[in-house]
Amino acid sequence: MYQRKSKLQTLLILSADCVCIFVSLILANYIRNKRLFESDNARMDFGMLLGSCLVVYLAMNLLRNTNRNMFLRGPLHELAGIVRNNLIMFGGAAVILYFFNLLDAYSRLVLFLFPVFNCVLMFLVHQLWKKMMPSLYQWIFEQRKILLVADEENAAMLVETMKGMKDFSYDLTGIVPIVESTPLWTEGEISGVPVVADFEHLIEYCQMASLDEVIVVVENKRRKDMLPILETMAEMGITVHYEIPVPELASASQKALSQFGSFYAVTYANRVAPIGQLILKRVMDLAGALVGCVILLVLTVFVAPLIKLESPGPVFFAQKRVGRNGRVFKMYKFRSMYADAEERKKELMAQNEMNGLMFKMENDPRITKVGRFLRKTSLDEFPQFLNILKGDMSLVGTRPPTLDEFKHYSPYHKKRLSFRPGLTGMWQVSGRSDITDFEEIVRLDVEYIDNWSFMLDVKILLKTVLAVFKESGAK
Repeated sequence: MYQRKSKLQTLLILSADCVCIFVSLILANYIRNKRLFESDNARMDFGMLLGSCLVVYLAMNLLRNTNRNMFLRGPLHELAGIVRNNLIMFGGAAVILYFFNLLDAYSRLVLFLFPVFNCVLMFLVHQLWKKMMPSLYQWIFEQRKILLVADEENAAMLVETMKGMKDFSYDLTGIVPIVESTPLWTEGEISGVPVVADFEHLIEYCQMASLDEVIVVVENKRRKDMLPILETMAEMGITVHYEIPVPELASASQKALSQFGSFYAVTYANRVAPIGQLILKRVMDLAGALVGCVILLVLTVFVAPLIKLESPGPVFFAQKRVGRNGRVFKMYKFRSMYADAEERKKELMAQNEMNGLMFKMENDPRITKVGRFLRKTSLDEFPQFLNILKGDMSLVGTRPPTLDEFKHYSPYHKKRLSFRPGLTGMWQVSGRSDITDFEEIVRLDVEYIDNWSFMLDVKILLKTVLAVFKESGAK
């Protein structure tokens, strides 16, 4: 799963700037008149000035994104850019009002205070955005964990390039250097980025690590040797950025490729997700999680005493699971088994009804009577709304495996983790516990990832509700 963040940044910053324009004009009018609007004409004049400024500012940003380098600019450069943009906006708005014979209708004090207030307010808001945007982006989409793969000619340059970009959406997890003979960098770090593996163990590291994307920069003589490795990475669902030489053409300076500083790359991904649909998915997750957490509070009042009365132990069960692209998190459930269930699992492995890496047993003796009811009605899943609120999970996705299951994954199996895990998914609405073949579960999960859309999530949620009420496949 791969998405670009530039459109989201532009939309958020542009929206904030429009709010600044509105607030600044309100303040300027209030200081001049001691009240906002004296008459209908005053309201109309205010609307014309506001509309003119917004039209010019939006047109300016659509034609040339003036905030595209905001995160690379220092405070002084930021202030200079804001003053320049305001002068252009105010000048364009003045021309519009002049042609409508409305320029003389405005107080000179308002026309002076408005751009001054707007420059100050925009500067403060932009500085605040620079502080907030990394956390906001990570809360919505998570930081993308990046591995660098480069030969010794490009390794140091690639690291410095990535650091110089100051991109808050990236987390450089490490680098794998490719060397001819003596391993110069088999341990330690390169310009502060840790060396995590050598070339021979690259695939092994990718399979077990928490990793979203790989950037590969190698010389021509090594490109052919990289192809089978790149194929395996793609099979895992990892996004691959493969650097290619791009000549600079004086008569055609615009290039439609992924760019990392001075490096240009072709991006390979199993799914390029539209940023708008991803935002909708996260908004739906948060709305559903808030409702689910309220229901969870009510359920806990009734369920907790029943769990405690039947068997000693905690009310909630927390287990480490493997989430999106190898991230490990604690998944919560109402405890439906006896406290020693994990120790007894080894004794029951011979009775496993699943073909593959998962464990399922219809009449599992570890399940309590209360737990059997909770599972049959799916009430044991409600604490996972806390995971959804935190961002570890989604309402719809693939089911997260245990650490033990993950250790035995093949590269193809890991592809099912290239999406944020979900409370429900394609597997659950296709038979849930009636499916006993692990490979079939993987096939359904991969089918969901390859065909994902926001409307597909909505359909799966509706099917899940029907399946829960019918208690189909629940064991």
